[in-house]
Formats: sequence, structure tokens, C-alpha cells
Amino acid sequence: MRPTTQLPRRLPRRVEIVEVGPRDGLQNEPRAISTAEKLELVRLALEAGVGAVQVTAFVHPRWVPQMADAEEVGRGLGELARRPGDEVARDRPAVRCSALVPNLKGYQRAVAAGVKAVDYVLSASDAFNRRNLNQSIAESLRELEQVARAAADDRVALRADISAAFHSPFEGAIAPARLAGVARQAASLGVGEVGLSDTDGFADPLAVGAGVEAVLAGTSLQVEQLALHLHDTCGRAIANVMAGLEVGVRRFDASAGGLGGCPYSPGASGNLATEDLVLLLHDLGIETGIDLDRMLDAAAYALQFSARPYQGHALRVKRPELFRQA
Repeated sequence: MRPTTQLPRRLPRRVEIVEVGPRDGLQNEPRAISTAEKLELVRLALEAGVGAVQVTAFVHPRWVPQMADAEEVGRGLGELARRPGDEVARDRPAVRCSALVPNLKGYQRAVAAGVKAVDYVLSASDAFNRRNLNQSIAESLRELEQVARAAADDRVALRADISAAFHSPFEGAIAPARLAGVARQAASLGVGEVGLSDTDGFADPLAVGAGVEAVLAGTSLQVEQLALHLHDTCGRAIANVMAGLEVGVRRFDASAGGLGGCPYSPGASGNLATEDLVLLLHDLGIETGIDLDRMLDAAAYALQFSARPYQGHALRVKRPELFRQA
């Protein structure tokens, strides 16, 4: 029986979940995953009611071979929307499909493939930025300025994703003021949204809360313009979600089946599982627009691509038959 005591928290009434499984979830998987399989994962997420999906990354295939078919995925989204009788195309015309880009060349490839929303990645950790992008934060910000100018001309939605926002695998804890400084410079270039990423999964709820509050206090950004991207390396992702909710965050990235990781963050585990996040939010009375049963279908589908055992919880609780030994 649920307790009747009201928790002394200001929680949002509705949260948007960005499904990042087709990109972040699959980028580290060792076996080749076909374009058709990736598009099927996108379709299942959309049918579950997800309103935003990060579908691929326009990065050099030498560094992330799994994303070598980015153009094919981008073009395939148009075919998915035009599929006769497809309930996704009929019922969810406002779905936002985005792609990650690390530089202007990646942006140009994404736009040429028909992508209308891009997530430009940089870091709050200079050491991580150099390892991940082979350039300094200052160099990434100069490139972001070019991307922002092009996005404004092309009418492409632009989000800046700040990786290692709270903790760096190479520098340790990131001071909130440093995070706010990077976010402030990104916002000054005309970025409409900023994602704060716990890339290595070592952030704790206090660090997440302090980081978000520093960004809000030190930039022109409103809380509606922020998103949290949480990895679950230390099992803290759900606790960090609560920290974000308590300071007003209303948008969270998550990956079906908890798939994911970062090739440049040693030991980083998978992402927060989308199904776990949906289950939590629904139990808190927060609307998501997502059907949990259908999201579990997407998670079960995603698991076939994982080289690791399932790291989430909701699928094991709600579909225990999937984990029984034959």
C-alpha cells in the first residue's frame, strides 16, 4: 500500500524523454548492426510514444564504426514516416529526430541527409574534450559558433551536449562554475538547448543538483532549455534523476534496455534505461506520454544487440520470462 504522506518536493507535472538508444546505446556494440535494425528500434520507440529520438551520429567511421551508416539512417527516417498505414506517421507528426555532430563537417553531412535537429557535442573537461574530439574546449566552441550560424540559416534546431559535465574520467570532479562557464559560452552562440551529461557515470545527486543550479544562475538559460544525460556506471542514474527533478529539469535522455557507453570514457557503463525512467516517473505521477508496455517491447528488442547482460531493472521485473534459464 502506498504511503499517503506528500513528499516535500516541487516535481514537474510532465517530463520529456529523449530516446538515445539508436545512437549512444549502439555506438559501442562490437557486432555490426544493420541500418534496418536501427530503424526498427527507432520505430518501436516512436510507437511507444517517445517524442524525441537521437537516431545516429555523423562522426568519422574510423573512430565509431557503428555509426558508418549515418546517411542511410537519416534517409531511412523519411521512408519510415512515409510508410503506408504507419501509426507513427499518422499519430505522431511532431516527433523530433536528432543526430549528434562533433564539428561543422558532421553538421553538413547531417543536414544533407535530411536531419532537422542536431546535438553538437563538446565537454566541460578539457582533457576529455581532447580525448573525445581531438581539440580543446576553446576550439570546440569556435567550431560551435560556425555550426550555430549555419543552423540558424538552415532553420535546424541546435542543442549543445556538454559531456563530462559533473565528473571527468581524466580530471575527476568538475567544478559547477566551470560547467556554467562552458554552458554560458554555448548559450551566447544561440544554442536553444543544453544537455548536461554524466558521461562516465560517476556523478552523485549533490553534484548534479549543484551543476544544474550553477548553469541556471550563471547563464541566460531557463530550466526548460536543459536536459540531463545520465549513465549508470555506479548505479546512481535514478538517484541523479531525482536530483534533476528537484531542481526543475523536465527533459532526460535514456536508452532502451540501458544500452550504451562511451569509447573515450574507460569503464563507463550503459545509459539510464528508458523503461526504468518511465516506470519511476509514472509511479511519481509524472506524465511522459509513453506507454510502458510498448517501451518494454523496445527494450526487449534492443537487448539482442547488447554484448553485456541487461543492466536495467524494469524489464526484469515486468518481463521475468525473458531472463529465465532454458
